[in-house]
Amino acid sequence: METTVVVVGGGMAGLSCAQRLHAAGVPVVLIEKEFCGAGASGKTSGFITPDSEIELSSLLKTYGSKKAKEIWEFVRSGVDGIRENIKRYKISCDIQVQDSLFVANNSSGFESIKKEHEARRQLGYASTLYEKEELEEVLGSGDYFGAVRYPETFGINSYLYCQALRDALVAAGVPIYEGTACERIEGATVFTAGGQISVEHIIVCGDRFIPDMGALKKEVYHVQTFLGITKPLSSLQIKKIFPDGEMMVWDTDLVYNYFRVTGDQRLLIGGGDLLYTYARQLSNNVAHFERRLKNYIHGKFPALDFEIDTVWPGMLGVSKDLLPIMGPDKNNKKIWYVGAATGLPWAAALGVYAAEKILIGRKEFDRDFSPERHFAIGPCAQTLLTTPVTYALSHGIAKYL
Repeated sequence: METTVVVVGGGMAGLSCAQRLHAAGVPVVLIEKEFCGAGASGKTSGFITPDSEIELSSLLKTYGSKKAKEIWEFVRSGVDGIRENIKRYKISCDIQVQDSLFVANNSSGFESIKKEHEARRQLGYASTLYEKEELEEVLGSGDYFGAVRYPETFGINSYLYCQALRDALVAAGVPIYEGTACERIEGATVFTAGGQISVEHIIVCGDRFIPDMGALKKEVYHVQTFLGITKPLSSLQIKKIFPDGEMMVWDTDLVYNYFRVTGDQRLLIGGGDLLYTYARQLSNNVAHFERRLKNYIHGKFPALDFEIDTVWPGMLGVSKDLLPIMGPDKNNKKIWYVGAATGLPWAAALGVYAAEKILIGRKEFDRDFSPERHFAIGPCAQTLLTTPVTYALSHGIAKYL
């Protein structure tokens, strides 16, 4: 049977897209320039929560209750899809069922926390608000000003998940070609070093690499973060951090810190700073961030004695308003781009959406995620300000104004 769709990119979005197309009986081929999970999808913290770079309260303020809930349900579908795949394929990816805990670093941050709690309650989602004194009963630090907590979230080893989903798709008959870069696209033909494929549809799940292909250069950029993982902790040490059960935690800073416990009792810690977060090039200054991540945890949990085992850098694609970018190529309607998926559930949901554009003509989020939508800082101002400054300012506007 002839190929109908080529999916470019073997991360969470590309794999989810190929899976949905194959399940509907559509002939599909996936190509990946390195290996599945080589990019952001395989290097993340593995937080599987609908909350990512943009909170529900921000969506509610910008879009109103109806559209905010539709968008939130969209990303929740990504959470559900990942969970279902783990069960269906019996994927061994260190799944850790943990509530999400969004914590305030200061009093102004606690105002944001309260807005998030109110938004969740308004739209019918479970939510628990902790004042500073109450929070110490569930998080062993007196340094935070409060938190909001909600259930039905979990953590995974995302690299293992991507590899296992790849194996499941290959076993089901989906041709997946790793080590096969898309060199260029002309019309309905994808060119690689090993040959070319002519198809009806091309879905580019390239995330931050889309501008490298000559598209969406103003609309897609990246942010850089660093992740560290400790050597195994004792049960007593973990109890000091989480006296009432383990959770996935992140704070209210624009460049935020986050942490969770893995199945082998290691603390996974992430964070960044403005100097590196919006830098144009990937930095490998892991020594600086090993100190920074260690200092952050020591500052919050002074009695905790631990040692960092490994630190690694990563980049993920972003838009200026922190919602994804998804839409057709301006000059070639056979190409559909999927990028700036800030979180694994977003990527999974976007992959399914792109597939269902072909299958059933899905379009309810086309305008919301369009690369042609209005942004607070337009392309002309971006040229004057530079791209890193534009994205830093835009993200501050999206989250706090």
